[in-house]
Amino acid sequence: MKTIGRKFNDFWESPGSPFDLVLVGSVFFLLLFGICVMYSSSSVTAWREFQDSEYFLKKQLVWAVIGLVVFFFFANFPYKRLEKFALGGIIISVLLLVLVFIPGIGKSVGTYYGRNFHRWIGIGPYQLQPSEIAKLAVVVYLSSLIVKLKLKGNRDPKKFILPAILLLAVLILILAEPAFGTTMEILFVVIAFVFLFGFPIRNLLLVGLVSLPLAYLLISQVGYRRKRMEVWLDPYRFRYDEGHQLVTSFRAFLDGGWFGNKLASGYAHRYLTYSHTDFVLATYVEDFGFIGFLFFFALVMILLSRVYVLLKRVEDPFGFYLGAGLLFILGTQFVINSYVVTGLFPITGISLPFMSYGGSSLLVVLAAFGILVNITRKENIGV
Repeated sequence: MKTIGRKFNDFWESPGSPFDLVLVGSVFFLLLFGICVMYSSSSVTAWREFQDSEYFLKKQLVWAVIGLVVFFFFANFPYKRLEKFALGGIIISVLLLVLVFIPGIGKSVGTYYGRNFHRWIGIGPYQLQPSEIAKLAVVVYLSSLIVKLKLKGNRDPKKFILPAILLLAVLILILAEPAFGTTMEILFVVIAFVFLFGFPIRNLLLVGLVSLPLAYLLISQVGYRRKRMEVWLDPYRFRYDEGHQLVTSFRAFLDGGWFGNKLASGYAHRYLTYSHTDFVLATYVEDFGFIGFLFFFALVMILLSRVYVLLKRVEDPFGFYLGAGLLFILGTQFVINSYVVTGLFPITGISLPFMSYGGSSLLVVLAAFGILVNITRKENIGV
C-alpha cells in the first residue's frame, strides 16, 4: 500500500511532458461533458422558442471550436509576453465596457420589472460580453503590477494612482451594466492580489468591515438588488414571481434524488428560467441526481487541485501570480454559481464554467486554462 501511495504521490506531484496530461485531459473532458449537459438543459427551451431542440447546442459548438483554437493558442504562446500587453489589455477592456452602453453597438435586454441590462456587444448573430474579457484582463494586469511593485521593490504611492483608476473604471462600468455578481468576482480577485502583495490579513478584514455600509447602500438603494435579497431570504414568499427561479431550482434538486430522472423530462427543464445558463446545475442534478452532482464536484476538484499543485512549483514570479489569479477567479466562479443555485448566495448572473450556455464565458474559461497549461509546462516547474 505504501508503494502504491508513493507512486501516486510521485505521479500527482510531477507535471507531464511537455504539457501536464491530467490538466489537459480534465479540461477536454469537462468541455465535452459540459456541452452534453448544456444540450440536455436547453433542448426544451430551444424547441419552445425556436422549434429546434439543437438551436443552443449548435451555437455552443461553434464557440467551443473557437474556444479550442484560443486554448491551443495560449497553451503555446509564450505567456511572459502577456506582461507587455497588460496595460493595453485593461485599457481595451474599459473601452469595450463603454461600448455596451452605445446604442447600435451595445445590446440591452429588458426585464419584466422594467430594468434594462447592458452587458453585450452585438456581432452579427452572436454576442460578446466584455465583462468576461475584463476578468482575464484584470488578472493579467494585476499579475504584471505585483511583479513590478513587489519584486522590483517599487512601493511609491504614486505608482498606485493609475492602477486604482483603471480598476475602479472596470468595476464601476460592470456595476452599471448592471452585473453585480461579476463586479463582486473581480473585487474578490483584487482583494486576493492585495493579500499576495503582502497586505496584512487583519487590515484586509478591517477594510472589509469598513466597506459594509457601502455594500449595504449598493443593495438597499437599488430596487432590483433589494428585491433579490428579499427573495433570497424568503423565496417561497415570492414563488409565483421573482422567487420562481430559486424555488424551481430547489425542486430540481429534490426531484433529482440520488440517481436522477430521464434526460430533459423534469419540471425544471420546462419551467426554470435560464435553465441552460446560470441555473444549468439545477437541471443537471434533476437529470443525474446527487450522485451526478458528486461526480461533477469531483471533476472540478481534480482540475483545480491539479492546477494548485503545479502552481506551487512554478519558479517564474509573473507566471506564479498570473496562474494564482486565474485559479482564484475560476474557483470563485464555480463556488458562486453553485451557491446561487443552491440558495446559499443571493441570485446573481454568474455562469458555471464549461456547463453554462454562453460563448464569451466559454472562450475566457478556455483561454484561462490555456494560459494555465502554458505556465505549468514541465520546463517551468521546479524540482
